[in-house]
Amino acid sequence: MKKKLLAVLIPTLLVVGSAHATELYKDDQNSVNMMGWLGFAATNDSHDTVIQDNFSRIGFRFDRQEKNGWRSFAHTEWGINMVTDDDILSSEGGQLGAQKNTDFLFNRLGYVGLANDKWGTITFGKQWGAYYDVAYTTDVLDVYTGYAVGVYTFGDGGLTGTARANSAVVYRNAIGKLSYALQYSAKQHGDINVANPTDVKGNTYNDSTISFNDNYGVSATYQFTDQFKVIAGFNKAKFKGELAGSGVSGDNQIVGVGAQYGTFYQYAPGHQADGLYVGFNAHKSKQNELVAGNLYDSTGAEFLVAYQMDNGFVPMAMLTYQDLDTDATTAIQGDWTRQFAVLGLHYRYSAATVMFAEAKIDFSSMDNKAMEDMQDNSYSVGIRFFF
Repeated sequence: MKKKLLAVLIPTLLVVGSAHATELYKDDQNSVNMMGWLGFAATNDSHDTVIQDNFSRIGFRFDRQEKNGWRSFAHTEWGINMVTDDDILSSEGGQLGAQKNTDFLFNRLGYVGLANDKWGTITFGKQWGAYYDVAYTTDVLDVYTGYAVGVYTFGDGGLTGTARANSAVVYRNAIGKLSYALQYSAKQHGDINVANPTDVKGNTYNDSTISFNDNYGVSATYQFTDQFKVIAGFNKAKFKGELAGSGVSGDNQIVGVGAQYGTFYQYAPGHQADGLYVGFNAHKSKQNELVAGNLYDSTGAEFLVAYQMDNGFVPMAMLTYQDLDTDATTAIQGDWTRQFAVLGLHYRYSAATVMFAEAKIDFSSMDNKAMEDMQDNSYSVGIRFFF
């Protein structure tokens, strides 16, 4: 059972979202695989329709058989901006030219590791953190995903260590049906600029910065059956800085639980998943939600159900709930609850080509009318081409 858990859980979490791979090279000792997807989405938020890149990425996985039952591996992954180059137009010598503003590629993951059936797996670098074991149970939709899982504060969760953790060391192993992960992330940067935060009154502040120290994470997963498992996780980081004109410091913290039944096709080997999928997670966090230039404690939960049919259709529905802990001392006073439902239909034209439609039906409740008006209904259609 222990070897079975390691064989199933560890590879899934190491290359989460990239279960399909194209083999580029293999011999008796080494193998190289390419993985990722190109995706586009047309999204309407009741005001405008935009064509967006749909989280396109490309990655390479390198594996090597070592002596004494050990395996070494490395994984790299870059996001790809497929829709716009964000050029700045400028006039030079009477001609209109373009200046590059953003990179075509940007770093998502990069780590190396060692694995052994008895001693477990240890990885070093920018990688999915231990707490993401809880969050990924519902973070699988193509557009309306990740709003209430609590891991994407300050971007990709790299600073806090909750999602694509920066400078992290993660150890994973299993005892019987119980697998676990231990994580330490070291500070490798100075102050991080927060671009032009706007407070609840609409005031914009310049030169806001925040700095995170080392952070720690842990998760535990109990595999009741081949189809059903429950997960618990915790992550903590210390920070200081200035946001919206006020000094901030203290602990950034999240604790959560999750459950999963079945496998969603995006995470399945070769995308060959069928039948019922159910995902759930809930969390309580401290100074982990950045809203209107201020950090808040919050409670969040997501519930997802999908059915993967033999004819390629995947109907699904998700409920999202996020509530800020507000009172007379916080910048936002009164209720602030973001909640919405998502109805979706994906169609797997083949295992590696997926068309999708998702609609967000919002029923948020906020005492601040301006903020509530920003929570629009929305819908999106698009395509993903896996390779």
